[in-house]
Amino acid sequence: MDRTAKEIKSRARETIRELESPLRFLGEFAREPFTVGALWPSSTTLSREVVKCCDIRPGATVVELGPGTGAFTGLILQRLDGNGRLVAVEINSTNAGILRRRFPECEVIEGSAEQLPSHLKRRRADCIVSGLAWGSMLPRMQGLIMSAILKSLAPGGQFVAFAYAHAFWLPTSRQFRRRLLRHFKTVETTPIVWRNLPPAFVFRCVRE
Repeated sequence: MDRTAKEIKSRARETIRELESPLRFLGEFAREPFTVGALWPSSTTLSREVVKCCDIRPGATVVELGPGTGAFTGLILQRLDGNGRLVAVEINSTNAGILRRRFPECEVIEGSAEQLPSHLKRRRADCIVSGLAWGSMLPRMQGLIMSAILKSLAPGGQFVAFAYAHAFWLPTSRQFRRRLLRHFKTVETTPIVWRNLPPAFVFRCVRE
């Protein structure tokens, strides 16, 4: 086997290790609990439920906030089927690198969600999918990111986010729900997805 083939195989093994190590999520959470928010990668069941809630049409512009290592990303790309644009905004540099290697067809921006309007260059998204830890955010950050989402979402556009069931009654989670009800025409929730660690449910919101 020549050197180039060995290097390719080595990079592939490294990527697989990064993707399949839930312990890395625990480490990231321990270092930055207010940024990461997730103790464990989202399950396939939750990922499918999130993407199923998205009304993604041909030619749509979809934004994914906090994609992590791409639990939702591949499924969104499948729905777009090469006819549309996916912009993934990820603040963690390690995760951003993994996303670029896994999904070269996705536009990965290493940056913060509250800067979304400038990331999109003032264009509007048809659907914004959130993997952010809203229940762990301080109120000021919640407000900044929600403001950025509202500025970036087209009229009639969708906002889809998941939340952990155990955190439903936390003050920050209640405040997040109030923001959704204040700013969106419709706010729907799915049944709890028990096959996720921890169990979670999905918000599906539509703008005026």
